Amino acid sequence: MNFRTLEQSDVKSLQRLFMESLSDLIRRERFEDADLLDEEVARLNTTIQDHFEDDHVQLYVVEQEGVLVGAGALLPPNDIISGHLEIKRDAIELGSVYVLPRMQRKGVGQFLLEEMKREILAREHHVFYLDAGFPSAQAYWQKQLGEPSLILEHYWGQGASHMIWEVNIK
Repeated sequence: MNFRTLEQSDVKSLQRLFMESLSDLIRRERFEDADLLDEEVARLNTTIQDHFEDDHVQLYVVEQEGVLVGAGALLPPNDIISGHLEIKRDAIELGSVYVLPRMQRKGVGQFLLEEMKREILAREHHVFYLDAGFPSAQAYWQKQLGEPSLILEHYWGQGASHMIWEVNIK
């Protein structure tokens, strides 16, 4: 597997990765909000654009045999994180983490997480933030990072919480 910064020539492949991953996630989670896919794709397309225009946003991809199989971003903490935690100065969010459905449970996510931790340390940071609203993503991150720093109960409606982690990797 190869970890690298997103290049302009990757954009279409990355958009397909996001669409395939989100479609699968929404199907598995049985979400009935018809606008959710469009909203998430629009948010991720903004992150792609910001990667090329804003020095504070960096998108990374994992490539295997010429195919993008995973992606993640390092960016300023989103409004949910900054609105509910007292974040450190120059804080970094590890966000927009997606792995192609057919490549899940094959080590791609773990590889991506470890490489992104190296990037965070290379920037001389020791703390990152991460949040998750999808239940399967919450379960994954709890396995990888332990219990969240904050659980926002009923954030998305009755019984639908949102979780935020503050992770020290020193």
